[in-house]
Amino acid sequence: MKQSFDLRPYQVDSVEGLRNLIRQGVRNMILSVPTGGGKTVIASYLTAECYGKAGKRAVFVADRIALINQTSETFDRYGIPHGVVQGDHWRFKPWERVQVASAQTLAKRGWPDADLIIVDECHAIQATVAERLAGRDTVVIGLTATPMTQGLGKLYDGIVTVITTNQLIAAGFLVPFRVYAASAPDMTGAKTRAGEWTDKDAAERSMPIIGDCVEEYLRHAAGKKFIAFGCNVEHCEEMQRQFAAAGVVSELYTYRTDDAARDPLVEEFRKPDSSVRGLISVSALSKGFDVSDVEVIIMARPLKSSLAEHIQILGRGLRIHPGKKECIVLDHSGNCVRFWGAMQHFLEKGITELDDGMKKKQVKVTPGEKKPVTCPNCKHVHTAMPACPSCGHSYKKKQPVEHVAGSLHEVKGGTKPAPPTQQEKREFFAQLNHIALEKGRKPGWVSHKYKEKFGSWPDFNEPVVMVPSPEVLKWVKSRDIAFAKGARK
Repeated sequence: MKQSFDLRPYQVDSVEGLRNLIRQGVRNMILSVPTGGGKTVIASYLTAECYGKAGKRAVFVADRIALINQTSETFDRYGIPHGVVQGDHWRFKPWERVQVASAQTLAKRGWPDADLIIVDECHAIQATVAERLAGRDTVVIGLTATPMTQGLGKLYDGIVTVITTNQLIAAGFLVPFRVYAASAPDMTGAKTRAGEWTDKDAAERSMPIIGDCVEEYLRHAAGKKFIAFGCNVEHCEEMQRQFAAAGVVSELYTYRTDDAARDPLVEEFRKPDSSVRGLISVSALSKGFDVSDVEVIIMARPLKSSLAEHIQILGRGLRIHPGKKECIVLDHSGNCVRFWGAMQHFLEKGITELDDGMKKKQVKVTPGEKKPVTCPNCKHVHTAMPACPSCGHSYKKKQPVEHVAGSLHEVKGGTKPAPPTQQEKREFFAQLNHIALEKGRKPGWVSHKYKEKFGSWPDFNEPVVMVPSPEVLKWVKSRDIAFAKGARK
């Protein structure tokens, strides 16, 4: 049965943003939507609009077979007739006005005529795509959650970003995440290639801590579905062996997994009652892979500079699913700490300007937010707070002092209370997040309560939860009582 489109408000705004660029004469543009935000749904809507115009043709381009099949299934769901241009695919129908095509096959066979080209995961620039787009003679929309590739602005002339990851989390369209970092390989002196550590060196240094990956999974997330990312196939195989020794069933999904085996493997993993608890990969699952009930991401592949790959990996666990409250990130790569400031800035602000290859000023990160805190008790990684939001471990506080006539005096009561600091506001926000998860509050409840408390909307949407203090619980209860009384009146 054909499914009708029911776009979310930000998806409608995204479409309108693209239309505005087209009206301005822009031909090559990017739509940036966080992983789990529904890029394929938006692409399907745009394709259906194109198909609805007499004689108009569209091509959807992807670089992986899994993404091609996933898109084809989505087009079927929305009743969009189409063919597939990929190897000897059974759905080869060159007469159809809509084609889902492999970039690799297009490079060999040439491009079909098109009035609209949609390029999936456009941050991974393909030579054949770059050549086709260079003429700027067709409307081209690139889709990506991470539009930060160097020089991407030379190929695309505009970008539409209407919502960020943190905003989607706050609205309930993605789940918050919690990071634990019990161990990480020492990458000092490791060889690099093209700005990244070599797979060989990364694997050699990561092999000794595979046991930690298994131990921390059993400690924090036993029984939950996970995706683990290793350094190379040998590293992934050893990870699978050690999980099996601990009684956890997992499967490998690498370049050695042939196409005939991949689909049945994924279908088995999708089953709610599947015995397969985890998939282990190097990078084959970092883009476009969608299994919404994955609740755990295991990062065992250290990245030196690829923030985009790190964000893509994180996104595999943020999709919403019935009964799923959060994503647990077990970081045995050092990536979360390494990219913390840049990651938090991206999750909060997104990308609104493409890199044109020119040197840019470095993004300024607030000093207090630059480095995260790792709890010595449970290894939870979080922004600086008086206590660990995961286990409640209290950190030693520095007593406030004032300088008077050459001596130090502790500041005590009796003076007018100081206005709340930004850190106190963040803690209050994190405690509201915890209450919202516990009580199943509606999307937006946290922001409204924050405004009720401080008189303004929060200027951050950090996916951090913190065990609420008795004072905060009492305040929330008093507000609920006041609201109930008002409703009765």
